[in-house]
Amino acid sequence: MRKIITTLCISLIMSGCNHKSMPKISEEQAKSIVLKSHAKNIGKVEIRSVSHKGNEYIVKWENKDNCENGTDYINDENGKIINGETSIC
Repeated sequence: MRKIITTLCISLIMSGCNHKSMPKISEEQAKSIVLKSHAKNIGKVEIRSVSHKGNEYIVKWENKDNCENGTDYINDENGKIINGETSIC
């Protein structure tokens, strides 16, 4: 009986640790946030790729006319930019 209870407790703990919540914002919303954030008078920002890892979207973008590119990390719960990296050639 003790083994069954121990096994059941361990199973419950492990299943709770593996539970991932669904993002509250969509990939399209994450793209839109990045596009708005980098909108300027020179050139057009284009999204190169979007991936989702942990609790954030990783959005890679570039603006060829302005010679900029970068990566923004978007919180998938509230849509805020957590961190951003920008390079200018």
